[in-house]
Amino acid sequence: MELLKSNKFKLPTLYFITDRKEIKDIPVGIPFIYSDEKMKSYIIRLLEFEILYQAAIRSGLPFNFKQILIENGYKDLEDFGAGSTTYMDYSDSEYNEELVDLDVEYEFIKDTEEFKRFCLDASCYVDPQKLKDLKVFPIWLDSIEKAIETNIHNFAVYNNSMYNKKLEGMYGALEFQSPNRNLIINDISGSMPKAISMFILTHSKNMAETYYCDVMITGSITIIIPYEEIHTMDVEEIYSKVGRNNEGDMFKAFLSEEKHYKTAIVFGDNDHPGGYMKSGYIADSDGKELCKWKIDKIISFHREGTKYLAGYARWFNVDEENIERIANWVKYLD
Repeated sequence: MELLKSNKFKLPTLYFITDRKEIKDIPVGIPFIYSDEKMKSYIIRLLEFEILYQAAIRSGLPFNFKQILIENGYKDLEDFGAGSTTYMDYSDSEYNEELVDLDVEYEFIKDTEEFKRFCLDASCYVDPQKLKDLKVFPIWLDSIEKAIETNIHNFAVYNNSMYNKKLEGMYGALEFQSPNRNLIINDISGSMPKAISMFILTHSKNMAETYYCDVMITGSITIIIPYEEIHTMDVEEIYSKVGRNNEGDMFKAFLSEEKHYKTAIVFGDNDHPGGYMKSGYIADSDGKELCKWKIDKIISFHREGTKYLAGYARWFNVDEENIERIANWVKYLD
């Protein structure tokens, strides 16, 4: 654990930690960034950019941000074009029943030196608040935020049996209860293009940390990564480990234990657990009978639109008014 420092500017008080256990040692009220050690220099540079950017904004005058950076000693700024488009495999079969060639080699953008230079390019600096104001972010990100934001007051309850220090007796007092977690389910089987699968895996890691989520990933096997272990999630490793087939038995086993999630965010297509049981097909009605998970709300990200519910959400007992179906989300990944 260390305070982030810059040789150029005085940075705001911000701790940098590489071990999740160090969070408990941070003074109350002090912000921190949790990341890998190799990212520290990039984070410091981003903070330096932010200081210069906010100073330019406060001036109220037009400015050339790249020129400002050059004048402040950032000489390694480069301009270059976009890289190659990520390869996307796609199936338009209604039920995706055709065989998928799992031996195909897929191209994927790697962490090259060009990418590192791209991260340092001044033209890449974007003020996130400006993007929100201009509604540049995909609209479905707002849907997620609204669905899973938590008002802490909902979890402050009055317990009549608690000891009240001020009154020195068992007259009751306020106590805080832990809010229900959210859940993200990612179907990364062969019928889901790799570009989409890798995006939802990466985005799930970020969302889980921010919005108190467990993450379920299903393919040839099904695994659950609890919120406490999200920081260990290696996207590439998990993609290879889980595989690109489908299964239902492990999914069924998970659902046999009682759990309560506030919102389930489910990415997938028509593949569903009932169609991939070793013991034979299970209808959705029977799946709902055996499901012991309580889900308050579903946000369905079906790859082909809103006509169908994402397959691995079909066993949850949720009324239609508490189901939100996101349309045209895939176009943001083209």
